[in-house]
Amino acid sequence: GLVMSDHYFNDVPLDHTDPRNPQRITLYTRRVIGVGKPPDLPWLLFLQGGPGYPAPRPEGGRCGWLRRATDEFQVLLLDQRGTGLSTPLNSQTMAAEFFPTPEDQASYLAHFRADSIVRDCEWLRRRMLGEHVKWTVLGQSFGGFCLATYLSIGTCLSALSALSAVAA
Repeated sequence: GLVMSDHYFNDVPLDHTDPRNPQRITLYTRRVIGVGKPPDLPWLLFLQGGPGYPAPRPEGGRCGWLRRATDEFQVLLLDQRGTGLSTPLNSQTMAAEFFPTPEDQASYLAHFRADSIVRDCEWLRRRMLGEHVKWTVLGQSFGGFCLATYLSIGTCLSALSALSAVAA
């Protein structure tokens, strides 16, 4: 079986490149670990495909790829910004009352690209594990694209202990 715990981080910067920007978003994560497994197992971050899809919601028993992953890791399932239970990105949140011009909308949308998702991952890693603890990252489809972006952001490379991308 699996033990799951949900976590909300309500103080994630909308724009990681501008520390003066006061806008914040919420990120939702679910920690999954096998029953009876030690709590100090290394971490595996799973980046879901899409774009636009939340992380999987495993219910009940250990199924699919989680069966193997939870033998060796505690798994972090992330609803990437704009998806699932994280700060949503949809027609209601992009309404003209919040973003009156197309330029305003485009400026906001620019914060929902893969580079921002990677910076969210790094923010989470530092917040949850500390500056020097590495984790393994698995990306599926668009998640694999985010993983490639992770590799292209040089300051993030030291955070990775292993990686894998799976095409859909």
